[in-house]
Amino acid sequence: MSEPLVSISMIAYNQRAYIVEAMECALQQETEYPFELVIGDDCSADGTDEMVEDYQKRHPNIIRVIRSERNVGVTANEARNLAACRGKYVAFCDGDDFWHRRDKLQLQVAYLEAHPDCGLVCSDRNVHYVASGKTIRDFNVYRKRRPPENPTVADFARGVAGLDCGAIPACTVVLRKDLLDRVIAADPYLHGGKAFMMNDTQRWAEIAHLAKMHYFEESLATQNAPPQSVSRPPDWRRSVRFLISVAEMFLYLCEKYALPPEIRARHERNWCRYSFELAFLERDFALAGRVLGRGYQFSPKEWVKYCSMRNALTHGSLRRVLWFRQRLVSRFAPPNV
Repeated sequence: MSEPLVSISMIAYNQRAYIVEAMECALQQETEYPFELVIGDDCSADGTDEMVEDYQKRHPNIIRVIRSERNVGVTANEARNLAACRGKYVAFCDGDDFWHRRDKLQLQVAYLEAHPDCGLVCSDRNVHYVASGKTIRDFNVYRKRRPPENPTVADFARGVAGLDCGAIPACTVVLRKDLLDRVIAADPYLHGGKAFMMNDTQRWAEIAHLAKMHYFEESLATQNAPPQSVSRPPDWRRSVRFLISVAEMFLYLCEKYALPPEIRARHERNWCRYSFELAFLERDFALAGRVLGRGYQFSPKEWVKYCSMRNALTHGSLRRVLWFRQRLVSRFAPPNV
């Protein structure tokens, strides 16, 4: 293979239903330069690995597969996959997403080549809800948000145009690999994957701190939204833990970049709110005490929850009522990612 200008990083685990479409969309990219597709399969047990191996045999000059003898988890799988990427630029397309534009790479890489001060480009996307079969096109337009040109770390922490909650999904991103390597090496705690449950947002924020960022208005990719994922787990407690981790990550960024007190206060409130929710769900008095110790003021509803924790029967009954209510809200809530 000639040296690729772009590496497409695709991680996969038990994504038999999606992986072929993901690989095909990458192979069908129409570019003026060579690219490679680096697939990190994390010991899939549903046949995904066999499909990936078959495609690698059919396209040995484009596809490279990174394997291991045991499951290492999504963070370690992605880290080793990125380390194997050889291109000047890295594009992301996980095994359950796909690009619906054959000129996606050409458009985005051409912009980066013409603007050496730009470190990352991204775009709008379509969101396909697997359970219902519904697709929402131009999702950022639908959500009435547009990531700003050249955002700051503070913009990410403020949540400007949804920057803190998925306005820049990985499947739309192409970035300079040297910048990615630089931010990961400079702060392994933030980007190492052990401290926080999310990886993408802090990467985009720190790259935007070092270079410009450009947003394409067009929808260039489709993000599949399965019934459950890391950020949308089926278990209520796992959902809350994810939100706590997001708050902790932003609190870390607030300290690192000395962001204004009002931004820190926002994420401190989020940490306390979600931590108390977890304390209620698990009847964890120690965690509830930590929340109170940070000066958080309970709302009337939270006081009811706190008081219910003192009696197992009352606590169990209230949990069941709130769980049922949450199910109804989730069922009829507007789509979100």
